[in-house]
Amino acid sequence: MAQDASIPDYGRVVVDGESKAARIQVFGSSLIPGLLQTEAYAHALFRESLPGESEERMNERVAARMRRKRVFEKEQAPYYWAIMDEAALRRPIGGLTCMCLQLRHALTAVESSQIAVQVLPFTQGEHPMLGGSLSLLTLHNGATIGYVENFFSGEPVQAPEKVLELTHMFDVARSKALPERESLDLIRGYLGRYEDEEDS
Repeated sequence: MAQDASIPDYGRVVVDGESKAARIQVFGSSLIPGLLQTEAYAHALFRESLPGESEERMNERVAARMRRKRVFEKEQAPYYWAIMDEAALRRPIGGLTCMCLQLRHALTAVESSQIAVQVLPFTQGEHPMLGGSLSLLTLHNGATIGYVENFFSGEPVQAPEKVLELTHMFDVARSKALPERESLDLIRGYLGRYEDEEDS
């Protein structure tokens, strides 16, 4: 899966790491994290961010992203902890119907004891990861790999001092995020708004 031609070279480290990780921690500043995305949501993102890309190629990219979710089907599935900025909920990627499906999917995903989601609300103001995304992959031997992504580039980070710095940034974001129950209530609130708009 890590050698999938639709995955950029800089992303193969994190995809390979996901399949070996005991714990996956992610922060997304403006999007629903990849492993929680629906097919329609992912397709809307690729369609907008890759103008000129053929439909066939976009479908390959979406399929590759969906295949990554197989990590949750493993006998020893990793613990997955996602923190997302409230902006990810507020921006209706793919339109109202797409967002309703996406938020319902996220709420269903957290029914698993292996998946936790928190939202960092607008009321917290600034935080150390505005404008980017971060993944921290902890392997079964305790080693952690960091991965920072911005627009069309990404950087795997394995140097201990840099991983420590990224872990600190994640911890700061987590400290500003709502507890899980309040986070899920906020997601349900956005879902209700989108459903109301969809029906109007």
